[in-house]
Amino acid sequence: MDIIILCGGIGSRISSISEGLPKALMPVGNGLFIDILLNRLEKFSKTIYLSLCYKPELFLAFLNNSKYKEFVKPIIEKEPLDTGGAILNVLNNSNIESSFFVVNGDSISDINLRAMKNYYLRKNWAGVIGMSKVPDTARYGSIDYKDGQVLSFIEKSGSNGSGWINNGHYIFNKDIFQKFSNRFSLEKDVLPDLVEKNILGGFVTEGDNFIDMGVPEDYRRLCLDYKNKP
Repeated sequence: MDIIILCGGIGSRISSISEGLPKALMPVGNGLFIDILLNRLEKFSKTIYLSLCYKPELFLAFLNNSKYKEFVKPIIEKEPLDTGGAILNVLNNSNIESSFFVVNGDSISDINLRAMKNYYLRKNWAGVIGMSKVPDTARYGSIDYKDGQVLSFIEKSGSNGSGWINNGHYIFNKDIFQKFSNRFSLEKDVLPDLVEKNILGGFVTEGDNFIDMGVPEDYRRLCLDYKNKP
């Protein structure tokens, strides 16, 4: 399956330390965060699309000097289209024909994409969302699911305790995006629509070391994790 990485966000939550850099291009360990993503993802797909909007020229410069330029294809939004519109923009400007992965460009997970793909192919879901358990879901919102089916999304609140959250990895059938157009949200428009139709599955990653590096605290934690890694 082809993979779309969503890298178009401005990164307002981390702007106090990012110095204007897109989140995926921030330094981690001996490279950039996008190096970590691409190193993990390249074994799962022959083609990876970068969905870009904020400072795309920085990503183009990165690709021109990287080992990934032969199989990573940038797709640039002419205007901000939100997460759902960004995916549709890639679909409209690529050779993706059927099912594909989507990965958030600001989070990392131990999820097994090969197992996730096999799970998707065995089931009859139109989409599958990756799920990880965290001690406190307050920052993320949580997911209610049963027997592999996502039943609802619970909004963020003060303190919700432990629970399952969206870990930023998805598989979708291309057809589900055909009813949408222009600017729309994956989280607020597409996923609730799939839940309402009872066609969204959940794929659980047990004991996941999930990190959303889009806030300063977790970015620093990620940097500490990779400080001593080769």
